Amino acid sequence: MRFGKRHCSSLVLALVACSATGVYANGTVWLPAPGAGSITASYVSQSADDFWHIVDGQMAHTPFPPGLEQTTTFISGTYGLADAWAVDGQVGMSEASNKANPAPHPTLDGRTDLGLGITWRFADEVLSDGPSMAVRFGLILAGDYETYWPTAIGEGADGVELSGIIGKVFADRLALSAEVGTRNRTSDVPQETFMNFDAHLIAGRHLVLSANYHIQDSAGDQDIHGPGFTRFVLPFVAEDVNRFSLGGTLSFDRFSVGLRFFDVVDGRNTADFDAVSGTFTYNFGR
Repeated sequence: MRFGKRHCSSLVLALVACSATGVYANGTVWLPAPGAGSITASYVSQSADDFWHIVDGQMAHTPFPPGLEQTTTFISGTYGLADAWAVDGQVGMSEASNKANPAPHPTLDGRTDLGLGITWRFADEVLSDGPSMAVRFGLILAGDYETYWPTAIGEGADGVELSGIIGKVFADRLALSAEVGTRNRTSDVPQETFMNFDAHLIAGRHLVLSANYHIQDSAGDQDIHGPGFTRFVLPFVAEDVNRFSLGGTLSFDRFSVGLRFFDVVDGRNTADFDAVSGTFTYNFGR
């Protein structure tokens, strides 16, 4: 009976794991089997016409006439080291510019931050009636780009992150997970606390529908257009983001394709981005 449960659940978890391979590097409890893994190519297009910043001493959501648009191509991967251990990585190339012409800010491009992580799952739902639980430790290595413009593609600082993750599949149909963590960077970039809430619905033999709510809260006190603001403090402003996304993944044996839509619903010192992403994943070793 236990073998039957493991065999059925393993197939379901493999399907969920494909859909959990997202554009943004969230942690997951659904790890690849030892010696197995995946490689994903992602393309993200995002656009913003509004911005959260200080107006008359208060944080406000106002039009941003230059507008912002950014395209990014990511390559990411995961690999199972052992039954409860996996490593992951992600890097890409990005270009950001104003939508206005002539543009008041320069178009910037470069290599994105390199993210590397290792996850240890210390509780497995396949072997017990409880949820799967894991911890993830990550490294952030700053990319190659300029930082002192609104069109910067990142903070330009190295860092580390640590998170705890919990997840469970219900009735081989619905998978729910949550992640809570902290991110610390060098160069006086503010510490961030982040949370991810994910839901995956197994809608068919090959189709998984997914929803995510992401929260990022910064410990900094520097605001755009606040006291002492110049463009040279942009990497150090306190950026809060609440982002919602919906999408789906189609899986066929070793390949899967995904489409996802993102919307920033609230924030602080951040652009009101709408985004769409497409992913192509190759699974190996299983």
